[in-house]
Amino acid sequence: MTTSTLAQIIGPVVVAVAIGFSLNPKIIKTIMKDFEKSEGLTYLTGIIIMILGLIIVLNHNVWEFSAAGLITLVGWSTLIKGATFLVVPNLLFKISKSVLSCGMTMNVAMTIWLVAGIYLSYFGYFA
Repeated sequence: MTTSTLAQIIGPVVVAVAIGFSLNPKIIKTIMKDFEKSEGLTYLTGIIIMILGLIIVLNHNVWEFSAAGLITLVGWSTLIKGATFLVVPNLLFKISKSVLSCGMTMNVAMTIWLVAGIYLSYFGYFA
C-alpha cells in the first residue's frame, strides 16, 4: 500500500477518534469499563489490532520524518498495542484509566492525535 492510501484510511479515523474522545469523555469512560469486563472482546480486539499493525508494518516500514514515517509509527504502535492486549491487557486498562482520569493529559493526547489525523488526511487527499 502507498503512503497516500494509508494516510487516506488512517487520517480520517484518527480525526474522528480524537474528536469523539474530546466531545464525549463520560461515554468513553463507560465504554472502557464495559470493554474491560469482557475478556473475550478484549482478546479478539487484541488479535484484530495486532493484525492491522502487522499489515501496516509489513507493507509500509519507512522510517523518515514525514507522513510515511508517521504511518510507520502508527503501524508499530498498533502492533505493540495489539500484542499488549493479548499478553498483558490489564496494563493497557491501567494506563487508559490514568489517562482518562487526568483531563490535561487527555486533552494533550487528543490534540496530538487530532493534529496527526489532520496532517495524514491532508497528505492523503490533497498532497
